[in-house]
Amino acid sequence: MQLEKGRILNFELIMLMIGFIFGTSFIISPAKSGGQNGWLAVIIGIFEALLIAFVFVSLSNKFKDKTIVQINDLVYGRILGKFVSLIFLWYLFHLALLVLNLFIDFFSTEIYINTPPTVLLIFLLAVCASTVGRGIEVLARCSVILVPLTIFIGIIDAALAIPNMDINNILPILDIPMGKFLWAAHSAAAFPFAQTVAFTMVFSSLNNNKGRYSNVAMAIIISGFYLSFLQLRNALVLGPMISNYIFPSYMAIQTINIADVLSRLEVIVTIFFLFLGFIKVSVILYGIVLGSAQMLSLRSYHLLIIPIVILMIIMARSNVRNFVEALDFVEKGWPIYALPWEAGIPLITLIVAILRKLPRTEGEKI
Repeated sequence: MQLEKGRILNFELIMLMIGFIFGTSFIISPAKSGGQNGWLAVIIGIFEALLIAFVFVSLSNKFKDKTIVQINDLVYGRILGKFVSLIFLWYLFHLALLVLNLFIDFFSTEIYINTPPTVLLIFLLAVCASTVGRGIEVLARCSVILVPLTIFIGIIDAALAIPNMDINNILPILDIPMGKFLWAAHSAAAFPFAQTVAFTMVFSSLNNNKGRYSNVAMAIIISGFYLSFLQLRNALVLGPMISNYIFPSYMAIQTINIADVLSRLEVIVTIFFLFLGFIKVSVILYGIVLGSAQMLSLRSYHLLIIPIVILMIIMARSNVRNFVEALDFVEKGWPIYALPWEAGIPLITLIVAILRKLPRTEGEKI
């Protein structure tokens, strides 16, 4: 049964995926442990992410009209397949909690200081739930508008920050141990690029299945080099102290002051932070509710939106104690923790599908 009737174009997929990758990267910088060399570590992380994406896109290409939940049923059988799907949906749910914590802590400490974090959480999830209820087409069209605007604003901010830049802030290049540099690159690959495995719940809604990997690769490369560009901007402005800032992008923008006229631009950029968070949480929520409905053989995923949102509200604030703990987990724990879901499960499923010669031709019994 096809629960999602909406269809999206390849260009909309690219924009949606770029917005998803940007989601938390404007708040916490990828490869933050790389310091002023983080911009270079992000570029290296792109290549690892492309390898991971090749695996889950290859799996999706074998079952073009199926989500990862439906694929698991076909590859592993109904019982084991549902267990594997449950594990994957847990990954999405945990990722949603982590992203929500990062956003809510940022806004409650920097912008809405006197507003209870739970209120911010409810408002953000309410908008996401409303959009998810309208289907993947609406979410994709939102990204087509919001993502180009965000990229444009980032370029303008970088241009305005040129007077505050110093080339000596990034010299000497690669002055950190190679092991630490490679870990920073892997961290960038795992958070955020490889999180695009969540789109295995979206690929089945593509209007045109041709060139699926090239579209995914384009999204990862564009977002990767753009994030590297922003990292370089931050390093040129903040220098070696960049690792000491919790929100380096926000701090770099705060330094902009053109003749006392163009200042406090971080307020404008914060709005786009919120837009990107909305895109990322909405994609994850969509994957969770659609996958859960498919597991339970429901006729619609809309019935699950409110219960899952309520569960997110209850668990989000108890997931981590504070932002510092969440940031520490992103830098040290997530690159290892996420590997089974981002690379392991898709690779094993692909291998089993190949060994079982799935999908089989029409008329054969599976």
